[in-house]
Parts: sequence; structure tokens; C-alpha cells
Amino acid sequence: MQAAQPFPAEPVSADFTARDRWYASGGPAGHGELPGGGHSRTSGNLPGPAHSRTSGDLPRPGQSRPSGDLPRPGQSRPSAEFPGPVQGRGSSPGFLPPADPATSGSNTTSGGYTTSGGYTTSGAYTTSGAYPGQGAAPPVTPGGVGGPPGLRAVGARGTAEITGRISMDGATGFLAEPGRYQLYASLACPWSQRAMIVRRLLGLERVVGLSLVDPILTNQGWRFPAETGGRDPVTGAHLVADLYLATDPGYSGRPILPVLWDTRTQRIVTNDVAQITVQLETEFGPLGRPGAPDLYPPAQRREIDAIATLIHHTVNNGVYKAGLATTQASYEEAFDALFTTLDALEERLARRRFLLGPRLTEADVRLFPTLARFDAVYYLLCKCNLHRLAEYPYLWAYARDLYQRPGFGDTTDFVQIKLHYYQAQSWLNPSRIVAKGPYVSWLEPHNRGRMPG
Repeated sequence: MQAAQPFPAEPVSADFTARDRWYASGGPAGHGELPGGGHSRTSGNLPGPAHSRTSGDLPRPGQSRPSGDLPRPGQSRPSAEFPGPVQGRGSSPGFLPPADPATSGSNTTSGGYTTSGGYTTSGAYTTSGAYPGQGAAPPVTPGGVGGPPGLRAVGARGTAEITGRISMDGATGFLAEPGRYQLYASLACPWSQRAMIVRRLLGLERVVGLSLVDPILTNQGWRFPAETGGRDPVTGAHLVADLYLATDPGYSGRPILPVLWDTRTQRIVTNDVAQITVQLETEFGPLGRPGAPDLYPPAQRREIDAIATLIHHTVNNGVYKAGLATTQASYEEAFDALFTTLDALEERLARRRFLLGPRLTEADVRLFPTLARFDAVYYLLCKCNLHRLAEYPYLWAYARDLYQRPGFGDTTDFVQIKLHYYQAQSWLNPSRIVAKGPYVSWLEPHNRGRMPG
């Protein structure tokens, strides 16, 4: 490890947003060049639109779904315009209940492999969440989730293993100060995207540095891209695993992302994705942009934690529980929980602009990365195919509302996302052919500005 250097200027190129906007809108009707020249952000990326629409266009927001649509799990839909109540959620429309405290504790099955992060090795499948709030994951059928030993299961998240804390007063041993910390992340990774969104929303780009990795995992885990000579400019590391070993030479866990690195002590502070965003929100406030949103206001933390816990177990991790299931029963359990929650979110967002009302919060940050990947990846690879995101009028408009804001769209790289999933999950996609579609425009007007709080 070389001595830490001041973190470089923002690694996102000047035409970052232009390129992603080109991809998000599907590009021109035929073939064409990306704004700024070239076809991709990294040398291995695919040319052309990341999202191309197939011949059967999906309904736009406000349009009804085809009459032949299947009813969603636990739901009787009286009309296509406004879905009916989802059973089992109580009498308050749109209310998302917190996880049942009676189910607290981790749920671990025998055999299989661990999915606590973006890189996995053999072990046991765990679904205990590293999130604040009460409750734990819904039970997982023993033997219901698994895969080949050593599989790099992309995305599913379990308990964090390095849980240091940065504090405003430095009482934790890690003082919040400009230029000291480096965020390591992947544009392909949904958990990483949360941290990048918060960093951008709070205006911390010049306070906390950012190092990006190559979207394709190797047998050694995440590596740094060829564009930086295969090394991290800050530490000289070749692999994210090197950062873990520098922190603890005996470390035998998974080198997951995101992580916050302390350039002063040359060690990882934390790889707890929930606490990374919360620490940025609560401990770095005075260092951020004046007027930045309060994403984790004290008065709403209990509600944020409750809805985030549900979303984590049934949506963020739910897509992986379905995609990695090895029995029909465990697949259907995860599938039903996922779409029941999406139904509840659809109802909730029919009456408010964001999940908790008129203001953006941490809860919205946690949901967006899964929505961004849903149609392009999870619908196909994870067999989450009851409905596409674009078939939910309110959820789809809400996702576009977020995408069109700084911090969300400019941290969404559809090319890297698709390369990462389609080429890393060879047991799900043996040919490693990257799906071309769907083509949907994330830049269409969302018309959410008139939504009530």
C-alpha cells in the first residue's frame, strides 16, 4: 500500500450526465454516437443504447394495464387506474407496516452460500439485515436458497462485518473532516449507489473522495479499472480485497462494497451500507452544501427505519431471494412478498410525492437503486416477472422523478449495471449475452410536482 495521496478530482467525467441521459432516453432511433464521443464509460462497455424498447410498448403512466394482466399477490384490483387494497396490510390505505418484532434475529439456512455482499464464497445463506429499525428478515425455507459453491452472487446483502463510526466530535476515533475519507463504490452495485446518491445530494463531493471499480467481478472480487492503470489512485491497491487485508491481515470475509476508507489510519472504517449513508447524513452536515436536504430528520427516523426495513427484506433483498431460490416454494414466497410490497408502494405513491410525504428522505434513497435495475435486470435474471416497473403508473413516475434529480440519474449507469449482472451471473446466464432491452425513457415528464404531501 502506498502512502495516501489527496483524493483526485471527481472521477465522473464532464459528459457523465449527457451519456447517461442518452442511454436513458434510448438514444436515437437508429445507430449513433454517444455525446462526447465513444460508446461507453469503460473499455468493456457495450455500444449503443442500454435500453431499447421491444415491439410491445409498455403503457405510460396514467394508462391502464392490459385487461389480461394477472392479479397481484394478495390483491383484488377493482380498476386498472388505481389498485385495490393489498390484503394483510391493515385498514389504512397505503400504510407500510414495520417488520414484525417477533421475527427478530437472523434467519440462516443450512448449506448453500453466503450472500452478505456483492462477492460471495461458500457458506450459509443469511438474510439478517444491516439496517436500523426493528424486525428481521422473513423466514427463509431451509435449503430454499443456494447455488454453486464459490458463486459470486451479485447484490444480496447480509450483516456488515466492519462497523466503525465517523462522528462530528471525533469521540469514536474517526473525526468527520474534509479530505480524510474515501468512498469505494461501483456504479453497477445498488448498495454502492445509495452512498453515492447521498454524497451527491449533500454536496460532499469535495469532502469525501470517491474511487470507482470495474463493473465485472473477478475470482478475487472487485478490481480497479484499466482507466486508472488497474490501481486505485488513492492507495495504489489493485483490488478492493487489498483494502480489507490492509485493515486486517487475517480478514477472511467477503470484500464487499461500498466501504468508507480512512486515509489517515489506512484502514476501512465501515462496510455497513446503512450506516454509511446515515453517518454522511448526520455527522457530515456542517461540511456539506448549504441548503442540502435533511434526509434523516430526527422526527421521522422511526418511520424511515420501519419502511426501510420492510423495503430491504422484501424488495432490495427480495429480488435476490427470488433469483437465488432453489425450491419453488422459496421462490414463490419471495416473489409474492416482493410484488405485494410493490403494490403497497404503488398505492402509497398515488397520494404523496415521496415515500414519507413532500420531502425526499433516506427511505427514497434506499428504494431507488432497486427500481433502477428492475426492468433491465431483475425482471429477467431473477424471475421477478409478474409486472415491470414501467407497468406501475405511480411507481414508474416516482422513479423517473428521482432519476431526473441530481444524485440519482448521474449515479445510474445502465451499461455497467447490465454488464455486471449478465456477465457475472454465469450460472443464471451461461451465455453471458447482455440483454439489449427494454427501451424505456427515464426522461419522460413525471408530472409529480403537483402531488400532495
